[in-house]
Amino acid sequence: MKRHNPESIGDVLRQLLEESSLQNRMDELKAAGLWKHIVGEHLAAQCSVPLVKNGVMRVGVPNASLRNELLMSRTRLRSIINRTIGKEIITEIKFTS
Repeated sequence: MKRHNPESIGDVLRQLLEESSLQNRMDELKAAGLWKHIVGEHLAAQCSVPLVKNGVMRVGVPNASLRNELLMSRTRLRSIINRTIGKEIITEIKFTS
């Protein structure tokens, strides 16, 4: 059997991810991983590890004053995360106690 259109393994895997909707989940995991880099290690250490599902990032913040400060910055944080990833992955950030 002769191949007419050879493709690289990377291209085939990217196509598989896009067709199976796994790319969105991988982007959400990448967004959660960026949290520490974006807010800094000191601030990230005071928060729980962020969870992202269906575009909503949830971050546990036990300190009420810190939670309030993050609430005021969530639009900017969301913008930085999405810009870093290169597409609109995070639609909302929620801070919980």
